[in-house]
Amino acid sequence: MLLKNIKNDLLALKHKYNISFSYAIMANRGFHALLFYRIANFLYKKKIPLLPLIFTRIIQIFYSIDIDYKAHIDGGVIIIHGIGTVIGSGAVIKKGTIIYHQVTIGIKGTGNNDGFGIIEQNCILGAGAKILGKIKIEENSIIGANVVVTKDIPKNSIVTTDSKIIIKNRYEYNN
Repeated sequence: MLLKNIKNDLLALKHKYNISFSYAIMANRGFHALLFYRIANFLYKKKIPLLPLIFTRIIQIFYSIDIDYKAHIDGGVIIIHGIGTVIGSGAVIKKGTIIYHQVTIGIKGTGNNDGFGIIEQNCILGAGAKILGKIKIEENSIIGANVVVTKDIPKNSIVTTDSKIIIKNRYEYNN
């Protein structure tokens, strides 16, 4: 599963942005962060102590990206720029999701049935988006830059900074 997820990350970069495998492996910090996360997550699942934490710290120090090794991130996710991004321990991110810099997927901090978000497949999380609490962003949704989301978002939605949720086929906006 580890190698399959890494391959899917590379294929997503190739398909979406025409980034070659060799370039991604050598120079793409989003890919590097996911690679170290995947190794840490693999070691965590194998119940190997301490090493997952060390790999997590490598991501934080070298890339300024904080991905908890307990999070669940499918293969085929893309991190663009990534600096300042935080993905908490209970977060679930499905394939095809694109995450821009300074995105947070974390708890609200209220303590009342608090938890982490689920991001379904093919979503886009704009720069500075905050997904807080035990919520679900359904498939094919776009969360705009600097939007704070604390409630479930239905599929095919576009959420803007003025708190409007546009439920419409997002692909109509590309024309």
